[in-house]
Amino acid sequence: MCRADWLLMAAVLALAGPGPDPAEGDGGCNDDEFLCLNGRCVSAAMVCNRRDDCSDQSDERNCSVSGCGPHGFQCSKSAVCISEHRLCDGNQDCASGADESDDLCKDRAVQPAGCGDLEFLCGTGQCIELQSACDNFPDCSDGSDEANCNRNECLEANGKCSDYCWDLPLGYECACPAGFELINPFTCEDEDDCRNSDVCDQICNNLPGSYTCECYQGYWKEPHTGTCRATGEQPFMIVTNHDDIRRISINRMEYVTLADSLDNARALSVDISSSTIYWSDSTRQGIFSKSVDQNRRVSRQIMGDVPSPGGIAVDWIYSHIYWTDSGARTLSLATLDGLKRKTLFSENLVEPAAVAVDPHSGFLYWTDVGEPSKIEKAGMNGVGRRIVVNIGIDKPTGLALDFIKKRLYWVDSGLHELFYTDLNGQHQRSVFHSEKYLGNPFGLAVFEDRAYWSDEERKAVYSANKFTGANVTVLAPNLTEPRGLVMFHKLTQPIVKNWCVEEHAACEYLCVPAPYTDQHYACLCSDGMKPDGTGHMCERETNSSSSSEEGADANISSEEEADSSTSSEEGADSSTSSEEGDDSSSSLEEKADLNHLDAVSVGIIALIALCYKNEERVWLFLLNVQNSHFQDDACGPWCC
Repeated sequence: MCRADWLLMAAVLALAGPGPDPAEGDGGCNDDEFLCLNGRCVSAAMVCNRRDDCSDQSDERNCSVSGCGPHGFQCSKSAVCISEHRLCDGNQDCASGADESDDLCKDRAVQPAGCGDLEFLCGTGQCIELQSACDNFPDCSDGSDEANCNRNECLEANGKCSDYCWDLPLGYECACPAGFELINPFTCEDEDDCRNSDVCDQICNNLPGSYTCECYQGYWKEPHTGTCRATGEQPFMIVTNHDDIRRISINRMEYVTLADSLDNARALSVDISSSTIYWSDSTRQGIFSKSVDQNRRVSRQIMGDVPSPGGIAVDWIYSHIYWTDSGARTLSLATLDGLKRKTLFSENLVEPAAVAVDPHSGFLYWTDVGEPSKIEKAGMNGVGRRIVVNIGIDKPTGLALDFIKKRLYWVDSGLHELFYTDLNGQHQRSVFHSEKYLGNPFGLAVFEDRAYWSDEERKAVYSANKFTGANVTVLAPNLTEPRGLVMFHKLTQPIVKNWCVEEHAACEYLCVPAPYTDQHYACLCSDGMKPDGTGHMCERETNSSSSSEEGADANISSEEEADSSTSSEEGADSSTSSEEGDDSSSSLEEKADLNHLDAVSVGIIALIALCYKNEERVWLFLLNVQNSHFQDDACGPWCC
């Protein structure tokens, strides 16, 4: 007759959870597996494959010697032999597929090659010189270097090569005709010549075995060089030269003065559609404009109160001008008449310098030559700020966009080098390094197949091939202090859609292009104001909203800096994710344990109820234990 005390003990043991799983190997193996002497199960296909898969050699005992020799492989359920070199090569040679089975190949895939390209791997694992193989003298201790010699594998179905098969003293190799490449050891496919983005000036069309180059509308291709040249008027260059601004021919060493009697002209930009140039003057602390037309000599100041003007860039579609101020540590924009101004960024800038805009995509780019140096990118509405380049950079003084190749070029006066990257900061490449020609570069422009820059140290303007840096040419020597530089041609400022006009934006203050939005534009307000609920009108900022926006700006910048610090932090993020995954896994395991506990508890309760209906204290104990386990899990199905 059972007692409640024993039942209590049995209940506690049952509630403690299941016991350990049976030891691995207990209970035998599946029909398609082999039971090793140590109790381990391996695939039946791995038996007698001359490898110790059981780790106790039991899978290789009592095996008959293969009729294929020590360096051959006999296909399962067949008398067919193939060379061991054809095992796990991605091509099924055995009708059964045994030479490419997962069990056979999974370990081979991770085994590192033990010998170099000019060495032969013996069956014993030793390496000998490749030229020693098949020389009628065994150099490997097992003689594997003299096995299968003088056999022309190319006579058998062309060695399974799709095109050319070259027989070698030991083995063979496949080859491809010109313009094609091997995509695996046997198959040739057309090589994409256009993968090299510099193979053509502008458009590359890949063809079977070759390629052709074309030019965009507005350009024509030189028949002998394939270079794309702009149609229409001859392009020319404009350069600030301390106390004057000059128009310089790119084909002849001659210039025309556009503006003189200046104080200290620095950065330069242009609006091609209105033939107007804009420049900053650090002595007069302002931004000025003037028509390129020589008959209109009058220049005017469009903005003052710019203490240390750095780079400037005209948005020729939305009629705005963007500029940096290294003294105020700001990046701002204004209308071209200077009447409406807005500070876009005033946080996390050390010494902002050059700036460039792309009205088509709605992004602007700028350099910061402070510590640490970097190139940043953001929407022209001030949203989505992030670092583009902060590695391999020292003092990026000049910046230019290549709209044709979708690249960002910059000159580095610290590294004396010309670089480019794609517009997301990927595929960074050095084009040209020279302490002679890039001693202290400042202005930069890119047009057709050339890059143009000014150098304050050499007091000259140069050009070179934008892809290779070749053919350096002096365009204007003996200048006073060349700085800002632009190319003047209508194709340097392509005409694109103005979303503010297209969508009848009706912004009260400023309307700018806005990436990341469905409407493609955004309304901005003056400093101290913000858009109201409609997004079009302006209202005064409160202190709390102002400080929260400043905090957001700082947050964005610090987050972007964290993003640009690359893979180590991404790895950390991934680790965090995996930790979260582990937590989630733990929760599931705990849940499973509770479910097990629930089932066992119910069984014990039923047993006790049948044996000892009068043992009230057992019921109370079990119910208390049950409730304590489920109180954090919605009380479970059995508590009240």
